[in-house]
Amino acid sequence: MSCVLAQNFRLQFNLLIWRNDTMNPNTNTCVRLLICCAVLLFASDFAHGEEAAKPTDQSTTQIAGYRSPDSVLSHFQRYVRDGDLDGAMRAMDLTSIAPGVRDEIGQRSALKLALVLERLPSVEVPKDLDADVFILATTKHGDVTLRRHIGIGNEKLWQFSSSTIQSLTPIFRELIQQAPLAQSLAMNDGGAPLDPFQWSAPEIAVWLNMPPGLKREVFGLEIYQWIGFPLVALISWLIALLIQVPVKLFLNRLAQGGTDIRTGRVDWQHLISNTTHAVSWTVALQAANWLVLLLGLPIEALGTVLVCLQVANVIVITRLGFALIDYAGTWLSTRDKAAADSRAMDELLIASGVRLSKLLALIIMSVWVVMILGAEGSVDRMLAGLGIGGIAFALALQEPLKNFFSSLVLAADRPFGVGDTLKFEGLEGKVERVGFRTTTMRTKLQTSLIIPNATLVSAKLESHSGNALKVFKASLPIAFEADAASMDQLRVRARQILEQAPGVQIPSIEVGVVNLSSNGIEFCVTACFAKGEISLAKVFDGLHVAILATAQELHLPLVRAT
Repeated sequence: MSCVLAQNFRLQFNLLIWRNDTMNPNTNTCVRLLICCAVLLFASDFAHGEEAAKPTDQSTTQIAGYRSPDSVLSHFQRYVRDGDLDGAMRAMDLTSIAPGVRDEIGQRSALKLALVLERLPSVEVPKDLDADVFILATTKHGDVTLRRHIGIGNEKLWQFSSSTIQSLTPIFRELIQQAPLAQSLAMNDGGAPLDPFQWSAPEIAVWLNMPPGLKREVFGLEIYQWIGFPLVALISWLIALLIQVPVKLFLNRLAQGGTDIRTGRVDWQHLISNTTHAVSWTVALQAANWLVLLLGLPIEALGTVLVCLQVANVIVITRLGFALIDYAGTWLSTRDKAAADSRAMDELLIASGVRLSKLLALIIMSVWVVMILGAEGSVDRMLAGLGIGGIAFALALQEPLKNFFSSLVLAADRPFGVGDTLKFEGLEGKVERVGFRTTTMRTKLQTSLIIPNATLVSAKLESHSGNALKVFKASLPIAFEADAASMDQLRVRARQILEQAPGVQIPSIEVGVVNLSSNGIEFCVTACFAKGEISLAKVFDGLHVAILATAQELHLPLVRAT
């Protein structure tokens, strides 16, 4: 089973991450984003269903000290009057709201609840209560209640109930037209009434100033809210169009002088267009996220809309990250002034950085989406449930990752370059390409030799460029009957022959007897030669013939092989 899963993961990994050369880059990116989002949405929805069924430990630990309904009410009102809406949120049960939008909705809900309490008549709030629910007030649209939770260590802690928070918008609109009561639930501290026209929740001012005819409810929302949706879309679209102009001008200016010195095929307009659209829609979605809050939607509808907007925002920001990474990688590569042999390694390093950056962006996007959807507490359980799949995934990626990181080692250390001749383990060839997983060499037989990068990193290599020297060596077996004078003449004339040869490195010339054996005298001539207009094979052939002819001319007796 694990082998089958490993093969499946390996195939999908190669198709989606590594083997994307034949696929359009934009299409491949979209495919990966859609697959990741689909998996995350499915898994996170399941996990969020588990967590929503019970209060979170975080929600209870944040209100440590709220051991009675009276303490919750006094703490809540004090935080609101001090302008600390984050502190006021601790007295509210917000577990039914997705964590990714909990702060935005919670702050506005805290202010609305404080305004509601100013319009509810004062009641005696007990400092200790055995029941689990205490009703502060009853309205046409629901009750304002406090509910007890069991915290860490079985401590009884109180909060405004989740049902009160969910019904807060209709309750608020029912009571906000009334003036604050002198003897209200909120006046136990003797402070001045709150101003509903404040920027902490500008949607309150929008609703109060809206004509009564637009406040009529249709299909669960008021008319002005239905009208607001296309207005939000229109304004966001106009913002996207306006922001494109300065962004495009900036990117065009940055790209000046960035012509590809190798091929001239860099499509700057395409890169700039992709980056500009990603920036503009990121700004537009941020604006839409703020404009939707002005509509004053019911909490349940607002939570759904904000979650969708924020997930879309994360995807667009990730797309923006991809566009900026591509733009930066291209900008760096077009300004690469290195030599051709090392430039290929630079390109590999830049391409590796681009892919690793995109992988990091995908990981950040995944974590961000999980946090928005509210499944951050279920990540461990989800990973534990995927034990077999995790093992198969790790096995499938072992070799691809090993070769990929080996390519980074080669790009950083640069033991050889494209165009160099490489020898190792009896193999020899000219390096044609260094890829993310393999290196391709061309052998003397004009065949392609494809070697995994991990093998090259751990092997002993002999590398030389096209300008490497080659050694010439000629040995003459001479009989012991040879006279010393003829041997001296052979030394002189052999050196002269080598010194006159094209491409010879004169300091490397060595001429003389290297061995005495039962077969006679071994006379050896060696030198190093560089490539020139005449091939070294022809040069070496002429040297062998000249040295042999010199020995025969001097009548030196040569030993025949037996």
